[in-house]
Amino acid sequence: MDHYDLLARPDWKARSVLIVTPYVEGEFFQRLVKDLKLGLLTVVVDGGCRPDDVTMIQALRSKGRDVQVALGGATGLVHAKVFHVEWETSGGRTAHTLVYGSGNATRQAFHGGINAELMCKARLTAASHGPVLDWARAVREAVTAAAEGSVTVEAARDVALADGIFVRLPAIVVKDATTKASNFDLWLQRGRLAAAFRPDPSFLRVHINLRADLPPGTVEQTVLDVGFEMPRTRRLSIPYLQTVEDFDDAPDGSGHWRSRFFALTQLGDWCSATCHAERNPVFRKAGHEGRVRLIGLLKELVDPVQRDGVRGRYLDRVERLWAALGEDAGTFLSATDGYIDLGQYARLFEQRVEYDLELAADDEFCTRFVDGVEIIEVPRFRVDTGAWNAFVESFARQLHLESIKRRSVSLIYQRVSAALTGLAEDPFQDPRRTIKLLRKHWNDVIEDDEGEATTVGAYVDGYQDIWR
Repeated sequence: MDHYDLLARPDWKARSVLIVTPYVEGEFFQRLVKDLKLGLLTVVVDGGCRPDDVTMIQALRSKGRDVQVALGGATGLVHAKVFHVEWETSGGRTAHTLVYGSGNATRQAFHGGINAELMCKARLTAASHGPVLDWARAVREAVTAAAEGSVTVEAARDVALADGIFVRLPAIVVKDATTKASNFDLWLQRGRLAAAFRPDPSFLRVHINLRADLPPGTVEQTVLDVGFEMPRTRRLSIPYLQTVEDFDDAPDGSGHWRSRFFALTQLGDWCSATCHAERNPVFRKAGHEGRVRLIGLLKELVDPVQRDGVRGRYLDRVERLWAALGEDAGTFLSATDGYIDLGQYARLFEQRVEYDLELAADDEFCTRFVDGVEIIEVPRFRVDTGAWNAFVESFARQLHLESIKRRSVSLIYQRVSAALTGLAEDPFQDPRRTIKLLRKHWNDVIEDDEGEATTVGAYVDGYQDIWR
């Protein structure tokens, strides 16, 4: 059972829906607008969210439905999960519903059977719950006014919902969601991390469990000569597509784009959200064209004729292994009536191919496999001040290391260096001082490379434009 019923009244019309949440997800909102047929949707999402989150919400606008979205600011996360619905009843009267608890505005929270959530629902009236309705009204007004500058919504503490039941509604700073990162820390938070993508080692390989351990020496070499790999002495592995070996050991080839567009931090290689959006197609390991062909060959195995050919080559190698092992073959391989049981090894092939075809049908998996790189979001741990500062300091330390190189190719370093020129002397000598300078001057107005006025933050954020 899902929890969308907490926000549903089929016989009433939702005039307005307010959502305050740290995390959002598209499927939740698609279900929400479908079920409620609402007139106005107002969303306040944590300021550390991705620009794509804001775009997703804004895309819900349609004829007869207005959508407002703003960012919420606090020392840590805007961790409240508050859902307020203003209804028009079937009789034309106004009613209010408040839903609150641990569930974010995500499918994971409301679909049921995924997260364990604690959710509360209250019917509100103007006569009994004025402070709650005033707080919700203040948030909506702040979202509208945020285009002219940030607005603070005061907390509503210990507001009575019913006898013995009280709720505390948080103070938040509401900011415009259409501007770029308003400070250095938010710019880092919205960035991306690059990590090498390593699929399951069994991908595109059939694994054969032996009946006994292979002894080292001649027998082991015989197995290798036939083309089988030996991850363990009692398990053999063989690629079933002939071209797998050609791309397994392709050189990384990522040094150029990593050194240009990324900075090494304690969490891995970091780039800005803007750089990721504009340069993502070049974030690939060498050999990606070969991996595209490899996925294509795998998908061809849905054709029975193509699969028969690949299966035949695989079973031929299994038979060659049986022959190469000689009189000891039955000790290691399954047999029937004194000869290798090809039916069993054919079934292993079919199981592996079917599983790999399921993976190949996943566009996200294919993208990561072909690129050889996984681009992930920076964890939102700003509420953990110590951990966050350690991450920021690791970024600044990399700028320090770039500054002592004879000729740095880091575009991040080049832009930060140019931006801070004239604002501070030797800004990279002490990483902690570098952080203070960037936080202090992020919104200072400077001239860009064409002599136009810009801010330090906007100038640094465009670092990827140096390389064409």
